[in-house]
Amino acid sequence: MKPRFHHTCLALAALTAIPLAGCLFKSTTPVPVRYFLLAPISTNEPPAVATESLWVGIGPVRMPSYLLRDSVAIRNGTNEIEYLQDTQWGERLDHCFQRTVTANLSRLLASDQVYSGEWGRNQVKVRVYIQVQQFEVDTHGNGILIAHWRTSPPDSDTPLKSGIARLNRKGPSPHDDPTAIAATLSELAAEFSRTLAQSIRES
Repeated sequence: MKPRFHHTCLALAALTAIPLAGCLFKSTTPVPVRYFLLAPISTNEPPAVATESLWVGIGPVRMPSYLLRDSVAIRNGTNEIEYLQDTQWGERLDHCFQRTVTANLSRLLASDQVYSGEWGRNQVKVRVYIQVQQFEVDTHGNGILIAHWRTSPPDSDTPLKSGIARLNRKGPSPHDDPTAIAATLSELAAEFSRTLAQSIRES
């Protein structure tokens, strides 16, 4: 009887293992990654009327390294940053911010001579430098942008004007709708661009 009992136990063990193996090797569908960019000011907004020729150069934008990861950063409390692995930037955020501000200023100043990156010696009349301290939304959808900026003439580092922008914008929760992150941050970049445009005109 013992051999028959032994074979019966082996058969039961094998039958029990089949569903478990199915669970272990069951394929899971990966969550698709979504990629986002900042949007420039809407073309529906009335363009500015140029009063003089404004040639502007936007220098490289400096940002904290925690904002330069591919995954979008969400602030979860004062000292904690959460990264959304399935929500990423389509390009590095400092490059995207620079490109967006350049496009915004071109429209706000009614000038097609607003450049980013490198420019010729006599190509600009005003240089703009930006250092971002904070640029993200929190878990409740509140967006914040804190950035230092300064303008200077093309042949000197002496500031014409300088300041710090502290901007806030309320948006939907990023967990409910990740598209709201890019929308909220785009609105903050637009508001910041308006501040810069006013300062450039005054310069």
